[in-house]
Amino acid sequence: MTIIDCQPNVHNYIRAHIPGAVYLAEESLRISREGFPHRWIDAELASLFFSKVGVKEDVPVVVYTSTNPTAPTGDGVPQGMIAYSLIRYGHPEVMILDGGFDRWVSDNRPLSTQYPKSKVEDFQASTSSELPIDYEEFLRVKDAEGVVHIDSRQREQYVGESAWPKRGHIPGAINIPWSEAFRPDNLCQLRTREEVLDTFISKGVTEDKEVICHCGSGRKAAAQLCVLRWYLGYPHVRLFEGSFTEWCAHGDNATKPSDAP
Repeated sequence: MTIIDCQPNVHNYIRAHIPGAVYLAEESLRISREGFPHRWIDAELASLFFSKVGVKEDVPVVVYTSTNPTAPTGDGVPQGMIAYSLIRYGHPEVMILDGGFDRWVSDNRPLSTQYPKSKVEDFQASTSSELPIDYEEFLRVKDAEGVVHIDSRQREQYVGESAWPKRGHIPGAINIPWSEAFRPDNLCQLRTREEVLDTFISKGVTEDKEVICHCGSGRKAAAQLCVLRWYLGYPHVRLFEGSFTEWCAHGDNATKPSDAP
């Protein structure tokens, strides 16, 4: 088994990590391309990065992170984002440690400050994943019958001002913040399946629908996709990786700064 630590900062890993875990920063997997600041890297680079940390196609991978409210990526999202990326690039068996590092520590499980001897493997990333949906396809299908798309940002960003050049959200988007699937005292730990399922069903997101997740830059929606697809078992879930950033880059695209979809 390969264990990937993607805590918010490498210093978190240096201070303590699960024995045998190797460190991989979340943002290693995205790069500025075509003018956009957060495109997922191409398969060639993904092959290199995952091979360097010892990922093998025939060995299961477990991913975990920790929460840290003072760090930009300390929101619990990295473990979902890394897991999504591994599956996106073709790894067949990826797991997320429910509760993450925080629960591991609270359960008094063993910790380490030793760096494991990691062998470089030969992971060949694939580009044939069905999970991402690009801008052109999203534009064609987002309002089609049987399709729902979710803005997984927090409500205040969905309805109003944020870091993006336009206010509000993509018209037609249902707001279900990614964090609603997780316990408020540990954003790495899922609520019960029944609670999470009720959250989505109450907003009309049922498993018979084609579901598209998006957020600001794709990372929180990636975590939400993992919940829908592999925790709840929804069969048709995709990620608009460009999310609100790419939507706003097209000047003619309208946004809706209100509570209504």
